[in-house]
Amino acid sequence: MSAIQRSIALSFVPVLLMACARRPAAENTAVTDTVRPDASVSAPELINTYWKLTSLADTPVTATDNKSEPHMVLKPDPKQVNGSGGCNRFFGSYQTSGNALSFAGIGSTRMACPSGMDTEGAFLSALGRAATWRVSGQQLELSDSTGAVLARFEARATK
Repeated sequence: MSAIQRSIALSFVPVLLMACARRPAAENTAVTDTVRPDASVSAPELINTYWKLTSLADTPVTATDNKSEPHMVLKPDPKQVNGSGGCNRFFGSYQTSGNALSFAGIGSTRMACPSGMDTEGAFLSALGRAATWRVSGQQLELSDSTGAVLARFEARATK
């Protein structure tokens, strides 16, 4: 093997190590949630509900072609959140106390998509600014510390 070939081969080692590294459990669980698009949840709770993003502030959100709809699922133990921004999967942790809610350590895959990247960035930013939550009927609202609504979601039933 020539010095150039060896150098090229060794440059892929960090990439392979990162690809083989164990991903957080929260990232792995979103993929297995199968959603019935027209089915509602009888009495949705914040935890263990598939929350489809419907608007950011007052701007409606729609899924882009051939991509996952923006959504999140909060898992109880450990307190992890995962979902999709519409292009990339995301994962992190959360804390609740009464109606207070905060997210931490939000990370995501880094694929580039032809559309929807602005929505995805705004969604992840909204999670970072969330301070409170409220469920009313089938709707979830996340608000910031001033009470301004950051994001609205609709509960979806999983199979």
